[in-house]
Amino acid sequence: MTKKKRLEHIGNYVPISDKEPQSIITEQYRKLRTNIELSNFNQEIKVIGLTSTMAMEGKTVTSINLATVYAQSKKKTLLIDMDLRKPKIHRGFKMINQIGLSDMITHNLSIDQAIQEINPYLDILTSGTKLPFPAEFLMSEKLKDLIKSLRDTYDRIIIDTPPMTAVADANIISSFTDGMILVIASRDAQIDVCERVLDELKSNGANIIGSVLTRVEKKDHKYMQYYYSYKTE
Repeated sequence: MTKKKRLEHIGNYVPISDKEPQSIITEQYRKLRTNIELSNFNQEIKVIGLTSTMAMEGKTVTSINLATVYAQSKKKTLLIDMDLRKPKIHRGFKMINQIGLSDMITHNLSIDQAIQEINPYLDILTSGTKLPFPAEFLMSEKLKDLIKSLRDTYDRIIIDTPPMTAVADANIISSFTDGMILVIASRDAQIDVCERVLDELKSNGANIIGSVLTRVEKKDHKYMQYYYSYKTE
């Protein structure tokens, strides 16, 4: 499969950072990118995983736009969909999720065969063919070796993972990231659930570099700038 050099948008997963680069929301994604870079004290934050407490909190949208603003800063960026059960990254770029991450491992495909190019600085690796046992796949040494090899090719790797309360996948993925970001929907989130999720990630050795609060209402702007906010630990 040849790399695709087109960027099309559909549905709620549109990369607004590409479509409206001067918008207020896009500026918040740039601030998120900047804060991630500033959190790099002891190690380089190259592989970044995003998860949430539950579904529909804006995790995938945040992953797509974070990868986009990294690419806009001329960082060679790879966006990987590791939500193997309910993949959505391909929707934001109007791609066919036919060959991707799972196929690279199960069929020994090369990077050029599986990764799709959006522009010179942004590549997408969709989840690929559905697997019967996603957790076992995520724990495989082959996947860990693949991530290690991709580190040499890309400046930043953004990984969209499943919600923490759905399955154990995000906890597994956190073990080979440099940092994890928790996406939380304002007003919908339950404090006790957020605390439990954070405890689970920490107990697994995850480096939690911050959180993103989504769905902030306009009347809350005096407490939270615009719609997205980033908070370092």
